[in-house]
Amino acid sequence: MFKFTFKVPLCKTDEITEKLYLIDIYNIYYESPVTITTTDYGYGYYENEDEIVDFNIVIESDDINFVNSQKDLISKTLCIKDLNVEEIKNIELNETMEPIDLNNGWVICSPEYDANNKKTIKFIPQGAFGTGLHETTQDCLRYILEKDFKNKTVLDIGTGSGILSIAAAIKNATSVASLDIRDVNEEINLNASLNDIDTIDIYVGNALEDDLGINTQFDFVFINIGGEETQMFMEFINSHIKSNGTLLVSGLVEWTFDLVIDKIKEYGFELTSKSQTNEWCTALLRKI
Repeated sequence: MFKFTFKVPLCKTDEITEKLYLIDIYNIYYESPVTITTTDYGYGYYENEDEIVDFNIVIESDDINFVNSQKDLISKTLCIKDLNVEEIKNIELNETMEPIDLNNGWVICSPEYDANNKKTIKFIPQGAFGTGLHETTQDCLRYILEKDFKNKTVLDIGTGSGILSIAAAIKNATSVASLDIRDVNEEINLNASLNDIDTIDIYVGNALEDDLGINTQFDFVFINIGGEETQMFMEFINSHIKSNGTLLVSGLVEWTFDLVIDKIKEYGFELTSKSQTNEWCTALLRKI
């Protein structure tokens, strides 16, 4: 296997990619340089279009003649003379993950990991948000794993990987409704099966615009998708939570925490507790 590398402004990468696709070359990658910005509800970013990046093309062959022919084709197509060539080892995709210790007796880990008598959430990342690395996910998990959800129903809004749903199911929730605008069925079903869970129902679509068939009220509602999004979902949440039910909300930043909580309170909720890790805040509220 060989890797071709050349330097190019970021603003030219889309044009180059299209040219390579036309000659059936698809194994390409580059890192987009970004500048992180602070927004009212968290963070944003913008790409530095004029910055020079390393554009990489991988040729999955050990045939030197073929590799050289591909090099000549790429050089001619892109009018590039300075094309660096490097032999690389075959890389196999690894479906394991480094264990994440939640420091409460629980570990998020791959199925084969030896947890040394700690309790586990078995997990194979597939790309959706919620692998357990982010502070907000960990804070939510620590709350969920401390409770017994026996005879309780849960709605998980913006479920992503489904890790919060899986944790609630592990902690004996009667049923869990996992909602996301993306089709996350495959990922959630895979990781639920690793934990012998079969009590999760997955709903895919835009709940703010479409009727997804979620017609019941729940004892607990989880939402960890940001302060602005939480405000957008409050009508939906208010109609799907039982009186005296609990709202677990995270993804809030400290500089707009009070603003978001005040908005939630307008729907008849009272704040019962707050935790914070770095700038990220998590809150529990009770429906009065």
